[in-house]
Amino acid sequence: MERVVKTIRFPGDILEQMRPFMNKNRMNFTSFVIEAIKNYIRVLKYKEGIESSFGAWKKGDHPELAEGGDHYIRNMRRGRSI
Repeated sequence: MERVVKTIRFPGDILEQMRPFMNKNRMNFTSFVIEAIKNYIRVLKYKEGIESSFGAWKKGDHPELAEGGDHYIRNMRRGRSI
């Protein structure tokens, strides 16, 4: 993976909040920031996926869930012993 040098200005209070976590996980500043950005990108992609899939399930396509998912599961499990 190609490394590119970028200059980032951080507020001092954020750096102070980061230090205990960096020390606890034995991470240097660069590794900590890279992990934080990867996690943030994961969150953004998740939110994007949720927004794009909103409304994918139509009531007409799943009449078995008309009374709710818990009701459907209870009916499925009725008569089974675990």
